[in-house]
Amino acid sequence: MKKYVRVVDGKVDNIFETNNPITEEFPSDQVWVDVTALPKIDYSWNAVNTNGVWTFTDSDPWGQQSALAIQLRSARMPRIERANATLASTALAYKVELGLATPADEAGLLAYKQFFIDMSNVNKQPGYPLTVTWPEVP
Repeated sequence: MKKYVRVVDGKVDNIFETNNPITEEFPSDQVWVDVTALPKIDYSWNAVNTNGVWTFTDSDPWGQQSALAIQLRSARMPRIERANATLASTALAYKVELGLATPADEAGLLAYKQFFIDMSNVNKQPGYPLTVTWPEVP
């Protein structure tokens, strides 16, 4: 899995992880930089390209997370946690795998899989990260 950031006006405005080439995920006219090897990077960080070498610096010299990053994480995490808790408590995946699932169980598991796919694609929405339509947890 590779980690990329999109750079707009000298700032990181999107972070995306994928196994696919980034040009398969987003339009080729966007500036995406592979940051897989970097230990930490966040939204609103400064991005500078000097002779083809990208450097990223925290836009907050005190090292605090940006308000946008905090907002996105606080909106995302409860949804993921609720979905994972439901899947763990109902054992839907195990029921389907062992052939013990009802048609409703199978439909439920598919709904959760679609939810996780939709959550992984939130940052492909137009207007992201300033405008986000979060998927509903099944």
